[in-house]
Amino acid sequence: MGHSIAPTRRRKGRLLAALVISISVTAAACGGDDNGKSSDTTGAPETTVSGDTTAPPTSAAAEEPVPGGKLVMAVEADTSSPWRPAEMLCAVACHQIIRNIYDTLTMPNADGSWSPYLAESLTPNADFTEWTITARAGVTFHDGTPFDGAAIADNITRAKDGITTGAILRSLTSATVDPSDPMSAIVKVQLPWAAFPFAMMGQAGYQASPTWLTASDADPTLKSKPVGTGPFVYEDYVPGIAATFSMTKNADYWNQPYPYLDAIEFRAIPDALSRRDALLSGTVDILHSSNGQTIVDAREDTDNKLTEIAQNGETAYTLLHVTQEGSPLQDQNVRCALAWATDEQALIDAIGAGVGQQATGPFSPTQVGYLEDTGFPMTQDMAKAQELIAAYKADHPGNLTLSLATTQDNTNLVTAQQQQAWWQEAGFDEVTIDQIDQAQYILTAALGKFQVFQWRNHGGFDLDQQYYWWHSSSSSPVGSLGLNFGRIKDDTLDALLEENRASDDPARKKEIAEEVNRLFGEQCYNIWGSWTIWGIMSKPSVHGPVAFELPDGKESQFGAGFSGTFYAMNVWVDQ
Repeated sequence: MGHSIAPTRRRKGRLLAALVISISVTAAACGGDDNGKSSDTTGAPETTVSGDTTAPPTSAAAEEPVPGGKLVMAVEADTSSPWRPAEMLCAVACHQIIRNIYDTLTMPNADGSWSPYLAESLTPNADFTEWTITARAGVTFHDGTPFDGAAIADNITRAKDGITTGAILRSLTSATVDPSDPMSAIVKVQLPWAAFPFAMMGQAGYQASPTWLTASDADPTLKSKPVGTGPFVYEDYVPGIAATFSMTKNADYWNQPYPYLDAIEFRAIPDALSRRDALLSGTVDILHSSNGQTIVDAREDTDNKLTEIAQNGETAYTLLHVTQEGSPLQDQNVRCALAWATDEQALIDAIGAGVGQQATGPFSPTQVGYLEDTGFPMTQDMAKAQELIAAYKADHPGNLTLSLATTQDNTNLVTAQQQQAWWQEAGFDEVTIDQIDQAQYILTAALGKFQVFQWRNHGGFDLDQQYYWWHSSSSSPVGSLGLNFGRIKDDTLDALLEENRASDDPARKKEIAEEVNRLFGEQCYNIWGSWTIWGIMSKPSVHGPVAFELPDGKESQFGAGFSGTFYAMNVWVDQ
């Protein structure tokens, strides 16, 4: 227990070097040409960075989109749940796929706010306890069902009662058709909710055909065959580790001239380096990845394109279950000891290829609430960690153990192995590593069946978008689905989230978000890693993704407002 800092650093360097070698060996085994480039693509590289400085293109510039063709995209996981909006356990890959089938009532715009999309308008009453949502005229679902106030009311009512979306809409009391206008629905909430339209740009705002929803109530086999109003129509879905989801063009899409493509096929490739090699070998046309090495390789690739998405992005971090009975993570000092024992910058440099920026908290630099200093431990202090653990063990005799969960991605395993070494050096008697299939990963977190979990979350524009991740009302018992994955129960945090929800004062909302950030820094509810940069890599024959004009004349938020995703409806390919 009495190791000095210098020997710790030397051991850390040797271990990290060995682990990085293991990544390289795995990458080499994944295939591809000897020079690491694709053998069937040509052309100059194209790199676009979307973040604080350089914005992505907003149009095809001098290029004239050519309709037609098929796109094959590699995504990081399958979705192991029904494709109904109220039932999906939807991570990044899920949203990338299903947003092409379902439209949302609102969309994020480039101002960092919201714009109506499938909805014509969303209008509140004076105290934000009632919202009138009016359907866009002339829109039909893929099965011919009209999109109207009844469809909106049905979808939102189902979302309120949904397994996952119910946490988002917990304060909603009713969604009914406006008796004076069949094209409108009236949504009532218990307490003022000024930020309600932000909830309608995500999963709770996806609109599915009421006809299909009713049919799939009676026949569960239909749940895997979604029907929406979106730019593409469901064709086929094959679940599993190597899942595929196929869709074809909706020629009658209401937002013309989109879509350009005739078809898209999504393929699940969980390992990031294998996903990269699928592009290099020509197996897929485009992919998304937050893997640092993959992004570095793409930056140096002279044959293919890269678009980087960083604004309003997620934070990669280590999620802690902080209220589990009998767990040492109930103790603030133990949680902070894990943070002091961890060298996040070393992980970023050696495993993440130096791509990420070390996170001070859950809010990245372009998000409301960002702070350069939150009080969270930012540099490794093993002596401090050992002191805190020793004090805890003095009061709690017996073995001190932890279980750390990660995915089957090799890079994530390497990160977990380094965390294991650090935490055992800090004084834990044993830290075990559990690898979980990516398709089951989010379900495991939602059930709360973990102690420590590698995670990525909290992108967005308004603090209210984090309400259901952190409010105690979303902290379900272990074994029951809850979106407050870490089961945080903090009265101060609850009060701040509730005040922000009711406020439409930007200055006060900024102050509230900063207070939340400092609270997380003090309590060490999570171990913050790095702010995520996503790379969208594609062949030179793929044009886009790009931002586009929304129906209200504002520009869309590039990256679809959800890190690692983009709108495929304005992507086109050379014929």
